[in-house]
Amino acid sequence: MRWSASTVGSARTAAPHHTMAGVSMLWVCLVGACLVLPTASGAQTSDVPRTAWGVPDLSGYWEYRTITPLQRPADLADTAVLTPAEAAAYLPQRLAAIGRERDLQLNADWWEPGGLTDLRTSLISEPSTGRLPALTDAARHRVRTLGIRSRLRAADGPEDRERYERCIMGRTVPLIAVAPNRLTQIFQTSDHVAILHEQNSDLRLIRLDGGPRLAEPIRQWQGHSRGHWDGDTLVVDTANFNGQWTLSGAGANMRLVERFTLIDAETLEYEVRVDDPESFAGPWTVSFPITRATGPLYENACHEGNHSMPLILSGARAQERAPVVAPR
Repeated sequence: MRWSASTVGSARTAAPHHTMAGVSMLWVCLVGACLVLPTASGAQTSDVPRTAWGVPDLSGYWEYRTITPLQRPADLADTAVLTPAEAAAYLPQRLAAIGRERDLQLNADWWEPGGLTDLRTSLISEPSTGRLPALTDAARHRVRTLGIRSRLRAADGPEDRERYERCIMGRTVPLIAVAPNRLTQIFQTSDHVAILHEQNSDLRLIRLDGGPRLAEPIRQWQGHSRGHWDGDTLVVDTANFNGQWTLSGAGANMRLVERFTLIDAETLEYEVRVDDPESFAGPWTVSFPITRATGPLYENACHEGNHSMPLILSGARAQERAPVVAPR
């Protein structure tokens, strides 16, 4: 992991190193507490803060995290929402999986996993299976060569490494809640919304002036975002991706429609619909709440991809040249 504990979440709350066994009960308690907190599933209230020009004021610091997986586990195929008793039985295996991933990272003691989002078994809310629609052959190829799994294959050059390893951009388009805490800051004017992420220091600018979409040949890492207000909901339409990374198999022609709804002064309801017929048998939707946080954002010291790539690649070449020793 390229983040330094001294420059990310640990700068706000220093987390000592523990084994998963040591923290499981603590997390169970935290999750239990989270179950009684207000969620973003309720109706919007009329007392949300507003800007001088009358729209909901989204500005400020926000955070999102969850231990609910993106896709529903196969053994919970018929269960969209857990009972408290079912959640208590499910937590140990889920926390163990998160712990294995954490232990593969460097300086990952700052991870502060959240709770189960509304006791749900997946962040995917549509389709009702809680799982990705069937992937096309092209999507499966992208998962192997552009996604996280690409780290398992040989790398001839920097382009063969995943975008996140190369410090090109974080996984911030769209927003997807995961176990490690994600902190962001929103800036707002009458004609733009800017989202600054602590992760990789990604900055995303969203135009609200109804300008034209980028011409088809122009492709960008973060795509091209245009927004508008639908009542009190900010709707952001993003397309024109460059195809050099993938979201669960999606390609360059993926279209994202995100919806940000301020439920109250402390809660944003977030939803994103992913539409890519070239990659999936149908569209799919992710939803979760985002909560008000305390700043400031700290520098995300992503540097391995800038300074350590020669070492990474030379190490791979050395492994290739090493003689193969037959097992005794």
